[in-house]
Amino acid sequence: MENVSPNRPDATSINQMKLISLLLLFSLSIFGLGKSSGVGEHALYLDSDEYDNGYPESKYNSVLDTFIEIYSPIIAKRGGTFHILRDFSDGAVNAWAWRIGNEYHLEIPGGMSRYHLINEEGFITIICHEIGHMLGGAPFRSDYNTISVEGQSDYFSTSKCLRRMLRAISPYKPISMDSEVEKICKDSSEENCERAFSGMKSITSYFAKIEKVKAPGLFSDSTRVVSRTLKAHPKSQCRLDTMKRGFLCPVDEDVDFSSDDNKTGSCHQDYFPEFSRPKCWFRE
Repeated sequence: MENVSPNRPDATSINQMKLISLLLLFSLSIFGLGKSSGVGEHALYLDSDEYDNGYPESKYNSVLDTFIEIYSPIIAKRGGTFHILRDFSDGAVNAWAWRIGNEYHLEIPGGMSRYHLINEEGFITIICHEIGHMLGGAPFRSDYNTISVEGQSDYFSTSKCLRRMLRAISPYKPISMDSEVEKICKDSSEENCERAFSGMKSITSYFAKIEKVKAPGLFSDSTRVVSRTLKAHPKSQCRLDTMKRGFLCPVDEDVDFSSDDNKTGSCHQDYFPEFSRPKCWFRE
């Protein structure tokens, strides 16, 4: 696996890291932990120029380097090390996260940054989601209490991670504004509001593509109410609702989520309930 360093591996090192990754995945499966994917098993694969957005390899690497720079010390405070397996030539439009003891791992293929529906801000958001699997706190996917469920990872992605990452990463190009983003950001004091919501709409439009439904909207909240907290991927509209609420929740990004109390670090029924985790995946 890649070490915590800005130095990027060569092709031979990438192949070696992929082999190690497969061996690790086999080991994880034995213990029931496994990799957590931000998209799921039905993700697409970018194998032609037709759907390539032209995102450059240099920017892909720069973004991943910035994640290493910012999150390595955060994870080090937990006694862990942070590793990112990268391969720009890999066309998988997906990303994965897993933990082995105190090692925190991401795998981010280049296809995730190059697919035409995903802008740079959407790319950053999905990486934040993967980090959320490891730092997002309760509710967890299993009794091991190491991997947060998908909805919680979405909530973490915008409430804790996206804010700090957009401050650190200069935009690749101006975002394409739409009426919903303009409306929600018109009276907002949130830094990088337009970039954040453009990214959320971008990445959830990709989720909708996989679901074969229309892209979700910022003002079209899901009406689903779950009877118990969902561990699997919510539907695209529910995921956009979660990301929106996370970003607008006024709790500071430096206030961590808790492993024991799901109110800590979040908005909830007693504190800005309009920005709490939505009922389409979360049950208190």
